[in-house]
Amino acid sequence: MIKIGDKMKKYISLFVIAGIVHTLFSLYWGLGGNAGLITVGSWVFTLSARFGIWMNMALIVVALIKFGATVIPLTLTNHFDKRIYYISLVGSVFLILYGGINTIVGWLKLFKIIENHNYFSTIGQAFVWDPLFLLWGIGLLGYVLSLHKFTIKHD
Repeated sequence: MIKIGDKMKKYISLFVIAGIVHTLFSLYWGLGGNAGLITVGSWVFTLSARFGIWMNMALIVVALIKFGATVIPLTLTNHFDKRIYYISLVGSVFLILYGGINTIVGWLKLFKIIENHNYFSTIGQAFVWDPLFLLWGIGLLGYVLSLHKFTIKHD
């Protein structure tokens, strides 16, 4: 078992909160909720109208994947698993890149440097969903890297 220090607790809090917020909204939308959905983009409504219940089921699957991606890395504090460690490391980098690039694109749309087709989805992109992906990735990367000193003996 790994002793969890204050720094690691901050990283855990950051990625767990961001991941669970993403998870809960995907689950809520998958169960038929609409609040905040406009901030994702009009494509969601188009797919929902076209595929109906299948879109809801897909969102529930997405919620389950997000939940797993949030809680499974926490098992590394109790038992080191090289696969979970490296998947979490790669996943954190992906989240940082995806969230960071899309947050910047959202801001560029707000500043009218890039054409903006949907104001509400741009607000979601610049202030909500993509910054949450970025924070999720930063927290997860900090957590995984803080585990590194404990994983050296396992390599």
